[in-house]
Amino acid sequence: MFKKVTIDDASDILAFCLELKKQDAKMSFTSFDSMDKVNSYINDEHNFLYLSVHDGMINAMFTAIRGGGNKSHSCYVACAVKKEFRQQNLATALTNYGLEDVKTVGVLIARTKIYSWNDASIATIKKCGFVESGRMVMHQYEESIGAYIDDLIFHKVL
Repeated sequence: MFKKVTIDDASDILAFCLELKKQDAKMSFTSFDSMDKVNSYINDEHNFLYLSVHDGMINAMFTAIRGGGNKSHSCYVACAVKKEFRQQNLATALTNYGLEDVKTVGVLIARTKIYSWNDASIATIKKCGFVESGRMVMHQYEESIGAYIDDLIFHKVL
């Protein structure tokens, strides 16, 4: 089941994000390490957050962060799926669900950045209709692979 987040979901979101952090996930949701941060994020009108729930537990989360002012036509997106639910097209379905919703409030384009080594996320975002539109060469050094990695930029006109 997919749903738009309410403040009642905050403690479950924190638990989900802390689990991602334990799994050493390298993505933005791992910065949610307190209820204050989660509540602040949920209450920010620029943030759209969606969940996939299975047996009462969050198994995936998608966010779209809408730009302000003359950038309100755009959003930055990210999605995370618990390890045991990966490779089931859950990220694709939840991303498409969230994109359909933000389109109804006037968002015209979605963008994201993905590390160049992350083949699974690249495949997922392409399945959602995103196209690669740029690259930040040698964006950061990744100790686990002993090399500099690029950040790939993708976009989708909604």
